[in-house]
Amino acid sequence: MEKETTEICKDIVDTANALSTLFLEDYKRLAANEFANLSTKQKIILELLRVQNRSINEIAQYFSITASAASQLVSKLEKEGFVKREINPHNRREIIVELGDKGHQYNEMVSENQNYIIEKYYAKLPKKDLETLLELHQKLYEIVVETQKSE
Repeated sequence: MEKETTEICKDIVDTANALSTLFLEDYKRLAANEFANLSTKQKIILELLRVQNRSINEIAQYFSITASAASQLVSKLEKEGFVKREINPHNRREIIVELGDKGHQYNEMVSENQNYIIEKYYAKLPKKDLETLLELHQKLYEIVVETQKSE
């Protein structure tokens, strides 16, 4: 890659990281106190479960940890009512993790925070710019997914 392209890419990564940091500050201010003590891994588990239920093994694979370690992470969330575990009726050896009541409350708070970020920042961009930004993010996402598959 030519030097100029590399510099542009570095600037993109730096700006994306800076934006994430700024957004995180807004999230911290908006997050309810009852969710303040969640670890980063616990928040990631809740985000994974927001999309779909997961098995303990899937959670372990995501973090590159043992199933036992993943089970310990889930146990802490389960004790506080963020998640529930159930035996998979199609494979009785597999434990499925799904959101509990507090997990649903957490994800409602995340959605409210996302809406706040959208209204405060993204809504100030013209629609065409938002469409272009989305298209570029989707292209980059596809590149990352395909590259990681082939590794």
